[in-house]
Amino acid sequence: HYVHCRLLLCVTVPSSPVLVVRGATALLPCEFEPNSNALVVTWQREEDARVVHSFYYERDQLERQSSDYFNRTKLNHKEFAKGNASLSIASFGLKDAGNYLCIVSNSKGSDRGVVHLVYAAFYSEPRLNILLKSTDVTVQYETEGYPRPEVMWLGSGGQNLTDHLEVSSASDGGLFYLKSSYITQSPAFNVIFTLTNPAVHQKLQRHNHKMTFSITKSLSNKYVYNNTQKL
Repeated sequence: HYVHCRLLLCVTVPSSPVLVVRGATALLPCEFEPNSNALVVTWQREEDARVVHSFYYERDQLERQSSDYFNRTKLNHKEFAKGNASLSIASFGLKDAGNYLCIVSNSKGSDRGVVHLVYAAFYSEPRLNILLKSTDVTVQYETEGYPRPEVMWLGSGGQNLTDHLEVSSASDGGLFYLKSSYITQSPAFNVIFTLTNPAVHQKLQRHNHKMTFSITKSLSNKYVYNNTQKL
């Protein structure tokens, strides 16, 4: 934690970034030396001074609150007596990431601290697609999460394989949509797909173990396959 003092009032906030997962309720820690007289608590964005939440005259004052935080923020008034001015923000999204100022004033003085929020999203269960052509087989996984992950395809001997990666962003920028594929000319193969999202310590690994396909040409000139060995 980082303790910053001005005169007789000290505000304490985390010195490290606070990680918040997509859709979760963020808790922004902020502590001070309690004094019940004339308490004013203001949370605002450091980047543009948008008001996130205000408390004074013994009640929440939300007339100047940014519309981005309407019905999403909460201060626990019962915790003020313990010196706790922590704020919660519901339904956390990418646009909420950044720096927040916790400003506390009372009869002792005024002080502030900065809380840095970082956004991430767990990658979903990878969806497997098998794409067949007359000369090769494409093994493809689709998933979404945030931030951009580390992706690897490994052969049976642990060697890195050449893969194709397509990444696009959602309209709100809050997710990356990912398609990763490996192409082989061999009807029998043994490959491992690995996705790592270091931000949330997530690692997904999927084995495509000795899949064997026999490809035949149908009357409609489309290629079909028979999977003779399951995943």
